Amino acid sequence: MAPSLRQRKRRANGANNSTTAPLLSTANGSVLPDELLYEILLRVPAKPLCRLRTICRSWRSLLSDSSFVAAHSARHGPLVAAFKQTPEGVDILDISGQTVRRILVDDCPQHQFANVACTNLNVFCLVGEDLLPRILDPATGVVSPLSNDNQELYYNNGHTTSLAFGTAPSTGETKVLPSRQSTGKLPPARCAPLVKGVLYFWAYDNNYRIDHIAAYDLDAEKWRQDLLHLPLPIHEPIPLAELSDTLVAVYRRENNHTYRNCSDLCIDLWFLTDSEKVLWSKRYTIVMPYHGCWRPCECDTSYGYGHPLWALDDGKIVFWVTLDWRRGDGRHVRINSLRVYDTRTNTCMSSVEMPDCELAGVYRGSLLARVPWIRN
Repeated sequence: MAPSLRQRKRRANGANNSTTAPLLSTANGSVLPDELLYEILLRVPAKPLCRLRTICRSWRSLLSDSSFVAAHSARHGPLVAAFKQTPEGVDILDISGQTVRRILVDDCPQHQFANVACTNLNVFCLVGEDLLPRILDPATGVVSPLSNDNQELYYNNGHTTSLAFGTAPSTGETKVLPSRQSTGKLPPARCAPLVKGVLYFWAYDNNYRIDHIAAYDLDAEKWRQDLLHLPLPIHEPIPLAELSDTLVAVYRRENNHTYRNCSDLCIDLWFLTDSEKVLWSKRYTIVMPYHGCWRPCECDTSYGYGHPLWALDDGKIVFWVTLDWRRGDGRHVRINSLRVYDTRTNTCMSSVEMPDCELAGVYRGSLLARVPWIRN
């Protein structure tokens, strides 16, 4: 196999003392310094890079190298994973809403996706027709069933339980946590953020009212003894999320006329700055315009109306926003959108509607991480 571009550069530099970068002949006959080519390829999205692996062995070696994969992932940042209703499957999207990868999943119907918590990992959990969980690797498109040795864990009176999963920091293992109650309704599964190896859930009292947050340690595989109090009282489930390795509670302000438009959706982001002392700090107030006939989604508050996905280096935050559209006939249509907000200027930098999609979570992996590129 031909040496990689990096190897060729090191050999060339060892052969002489010239400071000029060695030249590489590309497929079209042009000549580029390999450092320049490396920087160019780092800027190319993952999907075309997978095709460029077929140009020659040296390119395949470079584009499959773990250091290049890590550098490419760091430059391009996370992606959004969304459950697609038509056809059923999972779309991997960039922050502009463009589909980077589409994976069709035949035996995991869309109506089962609500049983799985949103995640922030390099794999995703799906629920099949048999009501058992599977793990999807977006890099390869492979769907792997979990062990069915304990099928009773995934059933609750003939229905799937709520599922949350995450990676244990000490071992790197991906663990699935089924949660259920013997009576009453299940807590909202899609509010189970993973922060530093700990999954956070809503805790209900005997009357099924939310009063605290429960924490499950994936390393120790047990619930933490103390429940966390909330920064402010709530009357319904609100989104919980992870931003910059911190638990965030998203509060919606109702009918607040102090902003520029009383129809704007205003949300406060409260950060858990100290999990031991349970100290919360309100860092941001985000104003989201409804664009005339928009109002907050009231149909499903389990994962919310403004779910923060991740923070960018320049102070912007990526949101998945769910709103209801009031039609002339009185009907309401749910519309999801992917938005980027600048917290310094409190303005929306971009907004893309995502029809027929439901949020699956944030994809932290790299589509270059596996050599096979399965087209389906």
